[in-house]
This record gives sequence, structure tokens and C-alpha cells, in this order.
Amino acid sequence: MLGSDATQDTFTSSWTWTAVVGLATLAITTYFSIDQVRKSQRTKQAKRFQPDYELLNETVVLLDKLASTAAQRADLAKLCELLSRIKQAERRFPELPLGTVVAQIDAYRKTTLPDDFRRKLSTKRILLDDLLDLSRQQGAAIAGALAAIGTAQNEIDRRTN
Repeated sequence: MLGSDATQDTFTSSWTWTAVVGLATLAITTYFSIDQVRKSQRTKQAKRFQPDYELLNETVVLLDKLASTAAQRADLAKLCELLSRIKQAERRFPELPLGTVVAQIDAYRKTTLPDDFRRKLSTKRILLDDLLDLSRQQGAAIAGALAAIGTAQNEIDRRTN
């Protein structure tokens, strides 16, 4: 009888370890399967966001160029094109904070100097203080647009990493 109990204990112990190993294997396999699905979803989302992320990068480069000059309406052709593309991205991904980027760029466009400001300045039809004020507003609007773009890119990074 004693031998039978020892065999029973060995069998139960062996079965318990087999069950534990099986359960651990199942848990690990499930974890890695779920992790693989998450990575796949992030990769798909990153591919969807990539063109818009690059569009925002292109906009940053242009805004940096415009920051070094007092912009006139004629200087904004490329920015208007980029703005149109950002608005399209906003419609595609309303959950991203692209509306703020659009609003900030629109605010910048409203601060452009008149195309003939040099002639108006020389004929005293426009005040220098008004031009300086517009130039300061341009700087503030560019800073706001760059901050909004940074926020949008950070949100894309958060969703894809």
C-alpha cells in the first residue's frame, strides 16, 4: 500500500507540473499573440499617419523659412497649398489635433503685410508702427503654428509607438 501511495504522489506531482507547464505555455503564447496583434495594428496606423506626419514636417520647414522674413501675400502660395492638404488630413483623422494647426496657420495668413507695403510706406499711406505690429503678430502666429504642429506630431507618435 505504501508503494501505491508513493506512485500516486509521483503521478499527481508529475501531472501537476505538466499542467503548470501547459498553462504557462498557453499564457505565454497568448501574451505574444496579443502583443503581435498590437504591433501589427500600430504598424498599420503608422503607415496611415506617415504622409500626414511628413506633411507637418514640410509645413514646419516652410514656416521656419517664413519666420525669417516679413511675409506678404505673394509669399504664402506654398503655405496655402500645405494648408489645404492639412485640412484634408483633418477630415481623414478628426481625432488628431489638426484643427488647431489649421487655425494657427489661418491666424498667420491674416497677419501678412500688404503686397505693396514698401510703396505705401514711402508715400506715408501706412504707418511704420502698423507694419511692425503685423510683423510681431506674424512671429507670434508662427510660434503658435509650430507649437500646434508639435502637439499633432506628438499625438501621432503616441498612437504609433
